Amino acid sequence: MNAGASSRLPVATPGEVRRSVIELFGMEKRTVALACLLYIAAAGAGAALPVMLGRVIDGIGSGWDATRVDLMCAALIGCVAAQMALTRIGRRVGHRFGDRSAARIRERALERVLRLPLGVVERAGTGDLATRTTGDVAAVAELLRRTGPEVAAAAVEFLVLIAAAFLIDPVLALGLAVVVPPLVLASRWYLRVARPAFLAERAAMSELAEVLTASAGGGRTIAAHRLRSERLEIGHRSARSHHRRLLRVVDLHCRYLPALDLAYLLPVFAVLLGGGLWAVGGGVTVGAVVACTMLAYRLSGPLDRIMYSLTEFQTAGAALARVEGIGKVPTEDREASTDGHEVELAGVRFGYEDGPDVLCGLDLRPRPGEHLAVVGRSGAGKSTLARLVAGIDAPRSGTATIGGVPSASLKLVELRRKVILVTQEHHVFDASLRDNLALADETGDDAALFEALHRVGADWAAALEAGLDTEVGDSGLRLAPAQAQQVALARVVLADPDIVILDEATASLDAAVKGEVEASLAAALEGRTVIQIAHWLQAARAADRVVVVEGGRVAESGPHADLLQRGGAYADLWEAWSRGRGAG
Repeated sequence: MNAGASSRLPVATPGEVRRSVIELFGMEKRTVALACLLYIAAAGAGAALPVMLGRVIDGIGSGWDATRVDLMCAALIGCVAAQMALTRIGRRVGHRFGDRSAARIRERALERVLRLPLGVVERAGTGDLATRTTGDVAAVAELLRRTGPEVAAAAVEFLVLIAAAFLIDPVLALGLAVVVPPLVLASRWYLRVARPAFLAERAAMSELAEVLTASAGGGRTIAAHRLRSERLEIGHRSARSHHRRLLRVVDLHCRYLPALDLAYLLPVFAVLLGGGLWAVGGGVTVGAVVACTMLAYRLSGPLDRIMYSLTEFQTAGAALARVEGIGKVPTEDREASTDGHEVELAGVRFGYEDGPDVLCGLDLRPRPGEHLAVVGRSGAGKSTLARLVAGIDAPRSGTATIGGVPSASLKLVELRRKVILVTQEHHVFDASLRDNLALADETGDDAALFEALHRVGADWAAALEAGLDTEVGDSGLRLAPAQAQQVALARVVLADPDIVILDEATASLDAAVKGEVEASLAAALEGRTVIQIAHWLQAARAADRVVVVEGGRVAESGPHADLLQRGGAYADLWEAWSRGRGAG
């Protein structure tokens, strides 16, 4: 149930990530320029404080009167007020850039996901794709919205403080520069080892999410095949793998961050010691030493914000590489169209990735409007057959066509209009019940929506206090699995496709209502081609024709009663299923 490593979506290279960031900045040139100007002005007002204080100290020593000192102190207060105002405005502008850029990242990620080949989505697994479009996008958005603007302001402040020190005294300013070598060495080491560590941690988190999602979604299968202990071990193994990678990240922090605290003390110590001895000898004024010492001390503020944010930059960089990696998946050539809706599989051979063939020369031609039940033992290739008809995968050899055109080549818009595949996996969006149904038919009025719900046994919807306007999903009314499945089936009724493929579509329904819902659904879909992958053989009984798949081929085909009389593979399946049902 896991997606293998070979099935994971690709990751963008550092160069591709940089180009993406440059593109985002290019879309907001004016906003970025305005933010930088405001940051420079704010940093200049802040740097003026120690410079002016040094002047006051030297002025008092040279005989300034009280009026002049008072004026200088008033100017200091003005600088404080200006710095606060400019910083606040600059951050608002920076956050505005971050919000818009984060929105672009989200929209681009969603657009790319919707363009992904259907088979790639299936093989990648919900864990990898879900973490890229949620946690990874959120990490990038947080960097652009909050951390990025703050670090930009800190970088500008750092440069302005250094420039102010050089204006006071170039020799003393060299004392501030002693902070650069240790910071550069520590940062280069950290950046070199951190990126692979953070990428590994994000990948391990995706793998863990995939394992947990697969175990939760396949709970019924796990229980039926008594795989609980195996799934627990797989989950524990994935959790341990993620834990090891988290410990690696923590270890990097423990080595890197203490080095920063030591580096911040170096410029203060250098200016105080060197400048103090020089001032005693008369080479520099006391005010200049005080001003440069204060500037050196103030360096720790912006440096803290910059260096401590490198972790967030690494996290966001790894996340952006994964988000941008979605766009590296080659798009499918789906430009074909057809007016027909006849389904035909001829000589189909198919296997997953480099594995053996699951279908081995299978031939199948459902008649238009026929209700066809496909049965067989687990692993016989029933669900694979459904994927080929639905255009998710293309056969290795042979053809899988709709209206004479390969289903994997049909335009997605046309394919989704002609074919609907309903599985036991379903999704209810955080929206109103009306919006969830409108995904299938935006033009349907309330009467049509309620009728579709009624046809699949979802009469509970009429009793809701807010009716179709009831908010459902995690943020609203949480539907039971059976109710969510009925919503999915109601969408099928509303979509009114030519071909419907039901792969365990009623698995979440209670056995007491399963047959009734399937009968109602069959009536609602009368006249359409229905291919039903039937694990619950009672569903095959009502089909026009039953096809038995064994070893990747059609072993038997015919009405339910005829196949029972033959005493072949279908009769054996029916007897085993009936005996198991009776025992249950």
